[in-house]
Amino acid sequence: MTNDFDDSKIVQKVKGVAIFLVIVAVFSFFIGSGKIAHFSETNPVMYQINYSQLSNTGKTLASSMKKTCEVQSKLLGPSRGNGNGGSKFFDQVGQKHSSRR
Repeated sequence: MTNDFDDSKIVQKVKGVAIFLVIVAVFSFFIGSGKIAHFSETNPVMYQINYSQLSNTGKTLASSMKKTCEVQSKLLGPSRGNGNGGSKFFDQVGQKHSSRR
């Protein structure tokens, strides 16, 4: 009795699982960074207390997650682009498409 495993099928399944786990990790990082930044804005005293209790590695990770959310909000938030409530690019595209009707 010999077990014959097809290595190519195993490798394909492992690649699929690895890609899925990377996607889950990226989404978890973005969601966590949003929660950390929101918590630091709404309750800065508790944020500082919790931050001071972290190890050096934890402090680095929390700082990077907070910075990531700040960059996300600048890029995707309502004040992106030329300021004053949004990007003029998207407004111009919307106007061009609505005028073609």
